[in-house]
Amino acid sequence: MQSDAPKHSPFGGSVAARVLRCPASVDLVAKVPAYLCKPSTYADRGTACHAALALLLDEDAQSLESLVGKTFFNYTITRDDVENALRPVYEYVDALLDTPGAQFYLEQRVTFPTIAGTFGTTDLLVRIGSTIHVVDAKFGAGVRVTALQADGDEDVINAQLAFYAAAARHSLPEFFAGTDEIVLTIMQPMSIEPDAEMVSSVAVTHAELDEFIVAYRAACTEALGPMPRLQRGTHCRFCAARPICPEHTKPLLDLAQFTAPTPSVANYLQVLADGLELVDAIRDLRTALHDQAKRALENGFAVPGYALSAGRAVRQWRDESSAIAALIDLGFARDDIITEEMRSPKQLELRAKARGLKVPQEFIVSHRSGTALVRSENAHAPIRGRSEIVQAFSAALQAFRTGEQENDF
Repeated sequence: MQSDAPKHSPFGGSVAARVLRCPASVDLVAKVPAYLCKPSTYADRGTACHAALALLLDEDAQSLESLVGKTFFNYTITRDDVENALRPVYEYVDALLDTPGAQFYLEQRVTFPTIAGTFGTTDLLVRIGSTIHVVDAKFGAGVRVTALQADGDEDVINAQLAFYAAAARHSLPEFFAGTDEIVLTIMQPMSIEPDAEMVSSVAVTHAELDEFIVAYRAACTEALGPMPRLQRGTHCRFCAARPICPEHTKPLLDLAQFTAPTPSVANYLQVLADGLELVDAIRDLRTALHDQAKRALENGFAVPGYALSAGRAVRQWRDESSAIAALIDLGFARDDIITEEMRSPKQLELRAKARGLKVPQEFIVSHRSGTALVRSENAHAPIRGRSEIVQAFSAALQAFRTGEQENDF
C-alpha cells in the first residue's frame, strides 16, 4: 500500500504543545523548505503502524500476521512491529469497541474552532453511553508520553489530546451531544521506560476544553503577531526549525566567549558544567544540521561543499540455504555455520507485554558496564562522589554518637 504522506495543519494537534510554549516556532518552521520537514524514519514507522491499525479495524480487516511485509508510506511492517506495537494496541482497542453500545470514528479529520484552517486527524473516537474516549496511539520507542504531563510543579493535560478533543467536539456536535465525561487516552506500547504502563488516561470536562480553546487561540494569534515568544524546551525535540532558531544557535556565540576561570576549584567546576551544557547544545544543533543537509541531497538539491558518499559495504550470503549445504559438503560442522542465541531480557519483556505475560525476574541479572557522565536529571542510577560518601559517613557517625549519648542517660 503506497500513498502520499498525510498533510498537516501549521496549527494542528501534533504541534499544539510547541505552539503553546513557543508561538515564534510557527514562523520559523514556515521558513524551512517543505521537503526538509519530512518526518524521520521513526515517524515513518509510526505513520505506517497507524495505517496498519486502521486496516485491521476496517470492515475488511486482515489478520495481524498478514501485515508482516506490507508497506505503508514507504515503510515495511516487520514482525517485531506486529508483536511489540500493533498487537497490544489492537487488542486494547478491539476490547473497547466490543463494549455494548459503542459507537466510533476511525482516523477522523476534525477542525479546530475559532482558528481558521486548523485541523487534525484523530486516531480513534469512541462513545460509550455518555462518555467519549479520545484515543491516540504512539508507536515510537522513545520518551514516554502521558495524558497528564508534569510542567514544573503542576500537571497539565496533553495538548495534542486536548486539541483533538476540542476539534472533534466542534466537528461532530451530534456525536458529543449529551456527554458528561471526555476521557483522553494515550496508548504507547513501547518506550524507554521498560515498566511503563501502555495506557495513560485522564478525564476532562467540557469547561476544561473551553479553557484550552481560549488558550490555544491566544497562542496562535500571538504566533501570527509581530513579536511572538521564542522559548526553548522539550517541545523543540521534533521542530524542523532548530538549525535557524536563535535559541539553538546562541550557544555558538557562548562557546566563542568560553574563557578560563579565576584560579578557584569551585569556579573551575562551574566552568566545566557550563562548557558541557554548551557542547550538548551544539551537538544537538549539529545533528539537526546534518540530518537536513543529508535529506536535501537525497532529494536532489545541492548543499555547497557537501556530497553523499556510499556507506561501508556489508557482505552477506547470496542464498543462505545453498551456502549452508555447500559449506557442510566442504567439511564444516553445522555448529560452525549456524549459531543459536537467546533474545535479550528487553526483547522478551516487550513480547511478554504484548501478550499480557510477565517474565520471571529471578532469571535476569544486571551487570553495569562502568560509569557514564550524564545530566543530573537523567541519572537513573546516580553514583555518589567521594565527598558525598564522606559527608554521609560523617552524618551517620554523628547520629550514632548522639544515640550513644542519649542511651547513657
